[in-house]
Amino acid sequence: MDVSNKLHSVKPTVDYLNLSHLSRRDAVTLRRLRVGHTRFSHSYLLNREDQPRCTFCDCALTVVYMLLECPHYSIVRQRYFSVKTLKDLFETVKTDTILVFIKKIGFYSRV
Repeated sequence: MDVSNKLHSVKPTVDYLNLSHLSRRDAVTLRRLRVGHTRFSHSYLLNREDQPRCTFCDCALTVVYMLLECPHYSIVRQRYFSVKTLKDLFETVKTDTILVFIKKIGFYSRV
């Protein structure tokens, strides 16, 4: 098992995630967030551009940063969840809550 893989920190084993209660777009969005690869956070690689930066903090934009770390969204984040890792987020927070949060911060359309 490759524990150095960044996806291992989110989900050490790959299981089926039943998201049939969600729209296709919501399900795809959550799956992209779970693996840490979104159009917004990784398209720069294909386009041979610089990695996007947070307009508020000038930090590299990653899924972890947007969901858990950006201080600009800390007050909004506290209303919806208070976890420290992506693993905890996807294991303890309801999928609908995660979707509401990313919509509230304007990240949903970028995933």
